[in-house]
Amino acid sequence: MTGFDADAAREKARSIFDSDAGTIGASAYVDPDIYRLEMDTVFRRCWLFLAHETQIRNPGDFLATYMGEDPVVVVRQKDGGVKAFLNQCRHRGMRLCRSDAGKARNFTCVYHGWVYDLGGELVGVPLEEPAYGKVDRTAWGARPVPRIARYKGLIFGCWDEDAPEFTDYLGDAAFYL
Repeated sequence: MTGFDADAAREKARSIFDSDAGTIGASAYVDPDIYRLEMDTVFRRCWLFLAHETQIRNPGDFLATYMGEDPVVVVRQKDGGVKAFLNQCRHRGMRLCRSDAGKARNFTCVYHGWVYDLGGELVGVPLEEPAYGKVDRTAWGARPVPRIARYKGLIFGCWDEDAPEFTDYLGDAAFYL
């Protein structure tokens, strides 16, 4: 989206909020600039719920979900850990996982057949040499969700590497979980 002015969007948001009456104008729910501001300042910076541990019990179990508008896959690893990554092939942007949930050994892009392991690492490139030369597989892995937190059976992710630690982020709200 070109021409987005975050400062103008902030001013627009302030102008439709009436703190004395405690109301907000209906345009807050449909204005594209306020929406973009919300995506940038909230959903790309805070901890977001991804899944419950019971949804991905065993190695290879996965769940496709979203972080804001970003499609992600949350996967139980062979060591019992959890990883999440952008549900898009780095080559052409096609979805790696086309199911809502299930069990997988890997994820294959339907465009050119690039294969990603359960952690999002690129592990297979059909016809690599004749089609692409030598592919630096470390550079072409799926974009990982850099921060994952597991708390009382809940799994959260955060794109912002500078966000506070998850338990600090929860603060006093942790009591209610």
